[in-house]
Amino acid sequence: MMNTSEASKHNAHTFNNEMAWLSLKIDQRLDLFFENEKAEHKEVVPPEIKDDPSNYANFIKTYCTDEVERIVIVMALTNYFKPELFDRFLIKNKGLGKNFTEFGGKTGDKTENIFVPTLRTVAFILFGDQIPDYFRLQFYFEDNHFFRLQNAVLLNIQNQSFLDATFSLGREFLQKVTNGNEYKPNYSADFPASRITTDLDWEDLVLENYIFDEIDIVDTWLKNKEQITEDKLLSKKINKGYKCLFYGPPGTGKTLSATLLGKKNNLDVFRVDLSQVVSKYIGETEKNLASIFDIAENKNWILFFDEAESLFSKRTAVNDAKDKFANQETAYLLQRVENYNGLIILATNLKPNIDLAFSRRLQSVINYAIPNPTQRKALWTNALNGIADLSEDEIDKIAKTYKISGGSIKNVIQFAWLKSKANKMGITLENLLIGIRRELTKDGKSFEK
Repeated sequence: MMNTSEASKHNAHTFNNEMAWLSLKIDQRLDLFFENEKAEHKEVVPPEIKDDPSNYANFIKTYCTDEVERIVIVMALTNYFKPELFDRFLIKNKGLGKNFTEFGGKTGDKTENIFVPTLRTVAFILFGDQIPDYFRLQFYFEDNHFFRLQNAVLLNIQNQSFLDATFSLGREFLQKVTNGNEYKPNYSADFPASRITTDLDWEDLVLENYIFDEIDIVDTWLKNKEQITEDKLLSKKINKGYKCLFYGPPGTGKTLSATLLGKKNNLDVFRVDLSQVVSKYIGETEKNLASIFDIAENKNWILFFDEAESLFSKRTAVNDAKDKFANQETAYLLQRVENYNGLIILATNLKPNIDLAFSRRLQSVINYAIPNPTQRKALWTNALNGIADLSEDEIDKIAKTYKISGGSIKNVIQFAWLKSKANKMGITLENLLIGIRRELTKDGKSFEK
């Protein structure tokens, strides 16, 4: 595997060759357009990439089946890194005193000296005045084309015709064909989700056996999902994606289970920030959701929706326009969840508030209960190992007496450790009990020694 420096060098070399090819294509088309007597009509062939080891070349060899796809990709890259190559399209029509409409492209007040290519520019370079060929371009931007499936090329249509749309490279594709790294989005307004990780291992997960059995089913799907996609018969009979609900009190292992599923299968887990997704403004929630799903599509990411009841709540009776649009949001979400081809995990403390329409679309529903005494003892033992000197009998008594979750146990350990630092002594049973009292008080529960 190449390092970033080597990958960048190889990718740059391939890009330069592709860009030189694009430049020749542009020159040839302009010569023909202006009826240059010296214009050559011979085919300008693309560079040979059979033995090219770059990520750029490998992508082209894997996905590109014709010249159109290669031209679109190299034009989008050129627009990023060497836009001056398109300056030759800024020539004015002397008779009209304006740019040639045939060239397509966008210019503006702030970019009057910069030509931004559109699909009309692509059509002009490839097809000249052969209008029937222009119709072919639409095929390349349909939902089943790799431009869309791989988030390789994105269109910016807005309120204009298809041919007048600008286009750009998806961020993950751009990163892959420049420095060779896999794209890992940071939290942003466009992607309100954060990658979650853990230093813990699968062996640190303490749960009921029935929960492990259910999680094992999810794990099995993750390990075999490619077979479902590749098998035409299976893909017709089995969902390509997997959706499950983790429900139960806070601190019972829902988030940790999701994170460890990702770690075990070498998959990224992104926790969606629903506070940024759900909007009081009509249409904004769908927009925010679309942004997440569009970026996550075909990435093998696990999407984790914590406090899912805020978005996946029961639909209401339609009493006003607000209720109508809220139900539309739910319907839209149902569709996006249904079509997502990866693993989606919903987590909630309030299962009764989840819309039954979602329940019917879930392959797994797993109840995370407060751990029993045996499980609590295991959690206490693991948590105190190496940092406190308590006897097995003391740990056993704490585990049997106080019904708290793994998350609460972690909070107790942190409190006791901080007290030990303040008192300049080790973690004591007394400080652990004080920490337990604090946790129980949070939940409005009584504490008895």
